[in-house]
Amino acid sequence: MNHSRIGMLIVIILSVVIQVNGQVSWKRDKPQETVPLQLFHSPHSINLPTAETLQRGDLEFEISHRFLPTLKDGYKSLFGFDGPVNIRLALGYAVTDDLVLTLGRSNIDDNLELKSKYKLFQYSNDFLPLVVAVTGGIAWNTEPIGRSAADNRNYQYFGQVVFNTLINKKVGIGFVPSYLYNSNIYRSDTRYSITTGFNLQYYVSDLLSIMAEFNPTFWGYRNRYDTSALGIELETGGHFFKIVLTNNSRLNTSQFLAGADKEFDKGEWMIGFNITRLLKF
Repeated sequence: MNHSRIGMLIVIILSVVIQVNGQVSWKRDKPQETVPLQLFHSPHSINLPTAETLQRGDLEFEISHRFLPTLKDGYKSLFGFDGPVNIRLALGYAVTDDLVLTLGRSNIDDNLELKSKYKLFQYSNDFLPLVVAVTGGIAWNTEPIGRSAADNRNYQYFGQVVFNTLINKKVGIGFVPSYLYNSNIYRSDTRYSITTGFNLQYYVSDLLSIMAEFNPTFWGYRNRYDTSALGIELETGGHFFKIVLTNNSRLNTSQFLAGADKEFDKGEWMIGFNITRLLKF
């Protein structure tokens, strides 16, 4: 099947799920108003998504950097700060309270991605509340090395299911199984990757939290190493500022899911940051 048709099929399937979910109603003896659960504060962990969405009509702007030198390079690279960077720019729009569309660009191969996130359902519980969302999208590498942008091998497709819970209103836990099609655009054969991502976030206060993320490849292609990351998140009135240590310099979803290029256990940590700004009109 033509890759562009696969992308359209993903969009159609997501649209059908959204329409069906919106038409299903559960009859109750007494009408009850559902209060949206907010288990994580931000729609994103470090690289993995959370199940959080935005309010209808809101925009979210993101800029993220990963410095390519590692801490091990020492003073000659200013402990990771003195060197080139990979960068991601993205803009998300909330079509509804439960559906967000995001367009993002990474400077690696000029990778453009269009993805959607839809909050499927929530279960309110004092001990282990649960929110489940799905994401899916298409990525187009517009400047690959050695071939034209129109080549079908430049397209990648991905889907994720996001499970989130919260313990004692302090510890957010996420499980994000993911599928990536065409994991390495430069291979002659088409590969795929299945990963089982985990993220933890401890909320020290309303403004400060500590994060950890691990995204091992369960099956299929992996770029040398599994991705690990540590970070802190500062939240100030519509801003999320995250300072990160990671072994993966790649930022867009189709790039990150393919695996890391450095070994975390050997201290090959790269410094990065993610900044998001909520825009309300």
